[in-house]
Amino acid sequence: MKKASEREKRAAKLSTLDAKLLSFSYSASGVSWNRFCNMWLLKSGFSPREVGLMKSLSLVGKFVAQPVWAGTADAGSPPAVLAASVAASVLTLEGLRLGTRDGYNAHALAAAAGGAARAAPHQALRTVASLRVLRSMASAASPVADSMVLALAREGGEAWGRQRFWGSASWGLGSVVVGALIDRVGLEAGLFGVSYVVSFALLLVLLARLRPAWPRKKPVPDDAGACCGEGDAFESASDADDAPAPAAETKKRAPRNLGAVCSRGLVALRRSPPLRLALANGVVFGTGVVVVDSILYMQLESELGVSRTVNGLATAAATASTFPFFWHSAELLGAYGHWRVLFAAQCLLPIRLLLHACVTADNFTWLLLPVQCLHGPMFAAWLSAAVELVDALAPPELRASSQSLLTMAYFTVGGAVGHLVWSAIFEARGGVATYLLAAAFSAVATAVFALAAAPLMRDERRAARKAALESPRTPGALVYDDDVERGLRAGAAASRGRPRKDSTQP
Repeated sequence: MKKASEREKRAAKLSTLDAKLLSFSYSASGVSWNRFCNMWLLKSGFSPREVGLMKSLSLVGKFVAQPVWAGTADAGSPPAVLAASVAASVLTLEGLRLGTRDGYNAHALAAAAGGAARAAPHQALRTVASLRVLRSMASAASPVADSMVLALAREGGEAWGRQRFWGSASWGLGSVVVGALIDRVGLEAGLFGVSYVVSFALLLVLLARLRPAWPRKKPVPDDAGACCGEGDAFESASDADDAPAPAAETKKRAPRNLGAVCSRGLVALRRSPPLRLALANGVVFGTGVVVVDSILYMQLESELGVSRTVNGLATAAATASTFPFFWHSAELLGAYGHWRVLFAAQCLLPIRLLLHACVTADNFTWLLLPVQCLHGPMFAAWLSAAVELVDALAPPELRASSQSLLTMAYFTVGGAVGHLVWSAIFEARGGVATYLLAAAFSAVATAVFALAAAPLMRDERRAARKAALESPRTPGALVYDDDVERGLRAGAAASRGRPRKDSTQP
């Protein structure tokens, strides 16, 4: 027994180590392009409006591709699917570099010749936009990475936020390193070179480390009974977890093909109003966050004229502020609940936007970085709550697909709308007007969400207290785990007036 316990502890440590390694390397593989792509396109002669349009079109491509990647992962091997996405991303990124390089060189020569950079020709917008769409579709497997990190973290007994901490660390550190490298060796070498090197390292992690050890859990027998009849999908998953009978006999089989994944996902979405509200909230919040995630760096480059190193430091400050919130996300969610954390995080966005409107070329040296530190309680708290919430509400056999829905809502749909709208406003009105309009939009959206989520906040709080009393923890144990998850599902069921099946009842 003692040896078995020691083996389990070692296996748990290895699982959390794999989760941290995957989170760090996958986030690092996207730093160069995702962080500095707007700069490359602006330097290639495109206007901010054109850059925003291309970003929106690329997110439409992501919207189409994400369910395919996630569904394929649910029906097959997630590490193999993610490795295929990384390889395709590298190939399409190289195609994008070759397709824009002539415009970049012509723009640089025109700028060196006398400042008439904007008059320099660039490649056809249609061609470059098509290349961006292809690259975005190839790299649209981030929900697969999130679901893998979540599975590894739970196997090791840790919260998802502690693994996402390492992804944020690589993003912040990578932004500073790549920014300084670009200042030293040039935009092309720093941006594309780092992307290729880190992507190769990520492929090694996926193929040599994770793929041989996947799947992480024993497969469910083919003759296992269905877990739900007329009840909600997320209620059924909870019942399977709570029931005293063997869980493997009550859970649904994993879907065997992409069509089964899509049909089960639509059923879960139709039956769960809380899941629909969480995804709608992701769309609206993602639309507003575009201003501080993308438009801000356009303004720093075009209006304030900061160096790429300072640009990277701004990202590093924002990323560093996320560390404590990702690390203590379990305690945060256990103390306040998912819906309250989502609401509190959204309240900070209009405040941050108003403060960014006060940043000028004269005061950015001392004001920019403190304002960026609001990114932690705003973004990290919201994302930790959203990921855990969607994962708890969705059926357990659709882990990757449920994260795909969240990614599509926040990053894809919200990002597409945000880039299309805010880049046009930025080009027409400038940075300050964009911040003020976005602050007004975010304030109204936060008020609407508070009204819609108020019953869920009350029910979740009440159900979590009841679950904690029924299953008391030992002193010093983790606050968030099965107790809060059961309470979350019970609260969602109670909010619709349905009785929650209790595992202690016959």
